[in-house]
Formats: sequence, structure tokens, C-alpha cells
Amino acid sequence: MMFTNDSLQPMSNETENHLSCDQMLEKTFIILNSITGAIVVFGNAVVFLSIVFTSRLRQQKVNLFLASLAIADMIMGAFVAPGYATFCLGCRQYAVSNYCWLLEFPKDVVLAGSITNLFAISFDRYLAVFRPLQYENVMTRRRCVNILIAVWSVSVSTAVVRSTLYLTITGPEITAVNGVYNSILMAVVLVTPSVLVSIINIKIIIAIRVQGRQVAVMRNPQDVSEAENLEEIRAEASRKRKGTIACALVVIIFVVSWIPRISFNIQYLVSGDTHEIDALLQKLSMFFLLMQSSVNPFIYSFYRADFRQAVARLLRLGT
Repeated sequence: MMFTNDSLQPMSNETENHLSCDQMLEKTFIILNSITGAIVVFGNAVVFLSIVFTSRLRQQKVNLFLASLAIADMIMGAFVAPGYATFCLGCRQYAVSNYCWLLEFPKDVVLAGSITNLFAISFDRYLAVFRPLQYENVMTRRRCVNILIAVWSVSVSTAVVRSTLYLTITGPEITAVNGVYNSILMAVVLVTPSVLVSIINIKIIIAIRVQGRQVAVMRNPQDVSEAENLEEIRAEASRKRKGTIACALVVIIFVVSWIPRISFNIQYLVSGDTHEIDALLQKLSMFFLLMQSSVNPFIYSFYRADFRQAVARLLRLGT
């Protein structure tokens, strides 16, 4: 996903001279991408390790999907930001641009992995909100593992197919084939899942708002023990509500962050030439995706007390 190869062929001298190369723009985004990539790696590593080393977090099945998403985000920060985003967008002034098809492999893996992980998270939260009594029977740990296997199988397959095309097709044909592949992936792996997860999460947010009002208006009983039970019910409902809201926000921010890249992909499919697309849009389309990967840990920490506590313990151990 980012389903375009912004450097299909080495550029000729004539093309290089034709391109308006804004060196300040290049340097600015190299710095921004590097800083954001470091934040992405550190923040999501903390999230992943907090889940791994905290028993309570591991027991919550949705956190398995959040850990998987954190892995995808770490790949984004570690490989896509310093690799593809730096060398394969814009001026193509670096010699490594001839090998962008290799740098595109982790990019396709991580971005396909992001949307499929978000789909899994949305499915988990949908069951928890709308089918709470059946949740434990449906979302077993074994089923979670099978879902994660499917998520990463789809992600790796997406990248393998593109790499295979580059290795088996040469010359100008690769541009046309790549355009067709981009169109298919945009429809099947990006647009359709994004629409579905958006609808699911809108329904989830509406449902938990209704449930929150129902819990809030419950009358306080006179009996002390019943009052304590009611307070526990309210606290548990609040915890689940905040956790679900955090997951929904991650999905919504991801979809919104894709808007510049979708615009880029549409322009590429229309023109068939990335040289005709505004350089700033190329840079921003990738930067927004890096940014959304960097905000996920802050969302978890803001909405979930269990994450904040786990992160605090982890950081204390590291000092």
C-alpha cells in the first residue's frame, strides 16, 4: 500500500534537468522523517514491551492485535522513514534510487499490515461491544493467533507479488503493470477495508456513548454492598469504554492520515508519471503516515490507565 513505485526506472539526464528539485524541501523532510521515525520506533517499542511484560495486558486479547500493530509501526519507523521516504521520493538525487523496488518491500508490508491489523482490532471491539456475552467463546486465543497469521500473510503476500513483478517484467511494461496492480490494491486492500473499519468504529462509538449514559443514570442503591457493586460496574464500564475509544481513535486517525496518499495515488493513476505530481504532496503523503504511527502510543497512554501503569513500570526498569 503506498501502492506506487515512485522510481520505476533510472532517470535520464534530461528528466533530471526537467525536474524542479527543491533542496530545502528535501532536507526539511529528511530531518522531519528521521525525527518522526525515531519517535515511532521508541514509542511503539514501549507499547510492545509493555504488553509482553505485563500479564494483565497480555490476557486482554485486543492487546495481541495492538502488539501486532506496534510491530508494523516499528517497521515503518525503522525501515520506511530512513529508507523509502528519504531516498525514493522527490528529487531522486541519490544513487540508491535505482533500488527503490527493494525499499518498497517493507513499505508494502507495513502499510498492508497496518490496515489489516486495524481491521482485526475493529472486529474484536465490535464483538466486545455488540456481542459481549459471546465474546469469550468467539474470540479465543487460538482464533486470535489465526487472525494474526492471516494479517501478516496478506501483508507479506502484497509485497512479494510486487517484487515478483519487478523481477520478471522489464522495460516500459512494468509501468503499466504496476499501475494496474496499484488500482487493484487501492480498491481491495485500502479503500474497501478503510470504509468498513470506519463504519464499524462509528457504530462502536455511538454504541458506547449510549451504554455510558445508561450506566451513568443507574440509581445508587441504599445497601452498601450493592453500592460498591454498582461502583465496580461503573468503573469497569468506564475502563472498557476508554479502551474501545482509544482503538477507535487509532483507526480514525489512520484513515484520515491516508487522505494525502490517496490523492497522490489517484494523481499517479491518472497521469502515470510521478514527475508530474507536486513534490510537496509526495513528501506530505508519506509524512502523514509516519505521524499516525507515532501518535498511537500516546493515544493508548492517554485513554488507558493500565497502559500508563505498565509503561511507567517498564521505563523505571530501564533506568
